[in-house]
Amino acid sequence: MSRRRNRVPGIPEIIAHRGASRECRENTLQAFARALALGADGIELDVHGTQDGVLVVHHDHVIRSADGAVSMPIAQLESSAIAGLRLTSGDPVPTLDEVLELVGDQATVYVEVKAPRVEPLVSSAIARHPHVDVAVHAFDHRIPVDVRALSPGLSIGLLSASYPLDVRAMLLPAAAEAYWQHQELIDEALVHDVQAAGARLIAWTENSAPHARQLAAWGVDALCTDIPGEIRSALEGQ
Repeated sequence: MSRRRNRVPGIPEIIAHRGASRECRENTLQAFARALALGADGIELDVHGTQDGVLVVHHDHVIRSADGAVSMPIAQLESSAIAGLRLTSGDPVPTLDEVLELVGDQATVYVEVKAPRVEPLVSSAIARHPHVDVAVHAFDHRIPVDVRALSPGLSIGLLSASYPLDVRAMLLPAAAEAYWQHQELIDEALVHDVQAAGARLIAWTENSAPHARQLAAWGVDALCTDIPGEIRSALEGQ
């Protein structure tokens, strides 16, 4: 659940997709700090595990350094090697621990787990930062369920890029608190069905102010966006 301060009635939670990723390089400390400065209620990010068991924040499973010297799967790299790399933006690749320390109690951190077999690492990272509000989601719906088994009470979500025939049948076996749906595949009926099943509907990735207003009118619970400041302004000024 978001720790949003001063929530405006009728305005969905604003989640910064990989940080303020239109202004800064996505999934970097700079992007996350900027999202917090813009008043984002949540920070969404992606994690992979290194060869030596460190969770790093990066979208693709392969990492490429600015100079092109490294282009290897993250799972085959030591964390020390990744720590020495710089992306094309000049930013380092942060660890999940670094992001959780940065965010603290300022926002909810929504962790998308992109790699298999890292559930114990995710659970351990959450335990190291008990002051941070963390939720976990994935396209592989087994992953958040498995992380929660290691971290009882954890809020989890299911990612989807297709319209479900029976969303209740997806949510209830997982006991998921959130359903992440691609913004183009949301209608008012889906919002109703997700909420009737006791979950929140989170739209991703919404960068259109007019469509964000429509989703808000339907009662969507949260909007995951590359432009958190602009979307918030558009909704609060509607």
